[in-house]
Amino acid sequence: MAVDVTTWQPSTIAVAGRTVTVFGRPGLPSGLVPTAAAELLAIESATLTPHRLLLCDVSMALPALLMPPHTQTTVVMRHAGMKDAAVRTLTHAGITAQYSDDGLVPAGEYDVALIEVSPTREAWRMRLNEAARWLRPGGVLIVAGPNDAGGKSAAPDVKAVFGSMNERSKAHQRVVTAVKHAQLYGDDIMPTPFMAGIRTYYTYPGVFAADRLDVGSAELIASLPDVTGLRVLDIGGGAGVLAGAVCDAGASAVDVIDVDALAVKAMQRTFVADALVRVAWGDVLDGVPWDERYDVVVTNPPFHAGKRTDDSMVRAFVQLAATHLRPRGALYLVANAFLAYEPLLRQCFAQVEQVRATKSFVVWRGRL
Repeated sequence: MAVDVTTWQPSTIAVAGRTVTVFGRPGLPSGLVPTAAAELLAIESATLTPHRLLLCDVSMALPALLMPPHTQTTVVMRHAGMKDAAVRTLTHAGITAQYSDDGLVPAGEYDVALIEVSPTREAWRMRLNEAARWLRPGGVLIVAGPNDAGGKSAAPDVKAVFGSMNERSKAHQRVVTAVKHAQLYGDDIMPTPFMAGIRTYYTYPGVFAADRLDVGSAELIASLPDVTGLRVLDIGGGAGVLAGAVCDAGASAVDVIDVDALAVKAMQRTFVADALVRVAWGDVLDGVPWDERYDVVVTNPPFHAGKRTDDSMVRAFVQLAATHLRPRGALYLVANAFLAYEPLLRQCFAQVEQVRATKSFVVWRGRL
């Protein structure tokens, strides 16, 4: 039976001696409840009384639920769905917070910064440098992450930026704390350019296919029909290579959505001169912001939620494509060859076929 990935579900959990309610849904990196790292950050910060608190990519903004009422909280999230989970969780608790998706946070103003470590080291280092700028002199940094997904590398990275730190291990997680010195500012992270086809793309650490045309996307591009004059939707754009390819092939309009705020920021830089390309930040579980029908939908969807293999996002991508295609339109989806997506596709499309297959990848076409 298909799992409903669109409905938000409340969960009651105990953390630091308190009972709190959080909101999640299948398909999120953390699923229905906060990550172990978020719980650890909540426990580590529960006795602090900051005037201004900064939460960076912390699942469901959990530590904010344990803060004193006067605390001014800012939540910075790259993942649109995780931001929505934080908004729902804090709103339910009666907590008003500020939310930022692209790192536009005032420098030197926060007493405490909490970071959930990204498994992508470059993305984690970028966030660490941002936190170094955002903390006030004397401000406290606490980071946590799984030992096998970025946590082990956190300590040397924090030491390199903050000069000194304390580290300990707990329940397969690593916790690192540090204090900001007055002269510490952190390095600014700039977008990195790379070439694919005839176009220059810009990207940031942690963005999918951050510095190249990945093999799966290349197979999909090679499988596409003539898109001249057609309207195209790219679901999960990443660095924008699929959108750029169909744009350069003559599509009349291209819309792109991605859950990663930095992917969106990078694509906005890439397509700044392309009036026919629209880019949006959002979780496809909530649909797309455009009331359009498309001739072609392209996607190279993720098949992980966090570290788990999870087809709920692919299911959402496929359902969204079927909803927004014109009657004679087609979905082109590339996936790893070991993923059995044909039954899933047949739930939404009358005609399903492989249009390209290698040992590693399969490109599927679905027609209504």
